[in-house]
Amino acid sequence: MNRLLCVVIYNNLREAVSTMYRTEGPLVFYKGLLPTVIAIFPYAGLQFSCYRSLKHAYDWVLPPDRKQTGNLKNLLCGCGSGVISKTLTYPLDLFKKRLQVGGFEHARSAFGQVRSYRGLLDLTRQVFHDEGTKGFFKGLSPSLLKAALSTGFMFFWYELFCNLFHCMRMEDR
Repeated sequence: MNRLLCVVIYNNLREAVSTMYRTEGPLVFYKGLLPTVIAIFPYAGLQFSCYRSLKHAYDWVLPPDRKQTGNLKNLLCGCGSGVISKTLTYPLDLFKKRLQVGGFEHARSAFGQVRSYRGLLDLTRQVFHDEGTKGFFKGLSPSLLKAALSTGFMFFWYELFCNLFHCMRMEDR
């Protein structure tokens, strides 16, 4: 029978915040900020451009007389745009996460190899050197599932509310 190893580092959030601040200083709360900022703009831009392109492709594949509902189209195209945009920007997401868990080496030592990085460029170099190009996409599958669902439903609800508000506005005229 496998036993789950549970390592408790902090008893509560307040203790975690104060310990992190005391031991690593205020910059500890900004670990991973650079790759996050670098990734968020292309990720969001790719989401919207892929969504629009996928909607055009959907209309080309299924002519208007064969379409059942626009809601399904919005959901499917949103899922596709989430998968495409997450795949293209995933290495920066991986970098962000690895930089953010830095400083927890003691807690992670029971789970395998512990790495430390001096910043984004050092992390990129180490991943490439130690893990190859496949290392840039470790953990991609669960991230794609999350991106597909969250982006699909985001565009589904966005279009639904836009249509609802448009109908409400038309009734007021």
